[in-house]
Amino acid sequence: LQLALEEIQLQFKETKVSLLKEVEAAKRTAETVPLVKEVPVVDTELMDKLKSENEKLKSLVSSLEQKIDETEKRFKETSKISEERL
Repeated sequence: LQLALEEIQLQFKETKVSLLKEVEAAKRTAETVPLVKEVPVVDTELMDKLKSENEKLKSLVSSLEQKIDETEKRFKETSKISEERL
């Protein structure tokens, strides 16, 4: 039993030493790796295309809102006339 305990303690020490070496190696690697800077890339052609499409969609929404308003107005007028006939 004593031998087993000593063997486990030895394995523990070896594992601890190995882990410390790995941590030190990772620190050195992290220090030597150059930092990579992200540089934003602007695709002006795509941006222009998206802006144009956005303007078209805004125009379409505005047109549809106007048609909805007109339809609601006609519906109210028709409903009023229908009620008067009854």
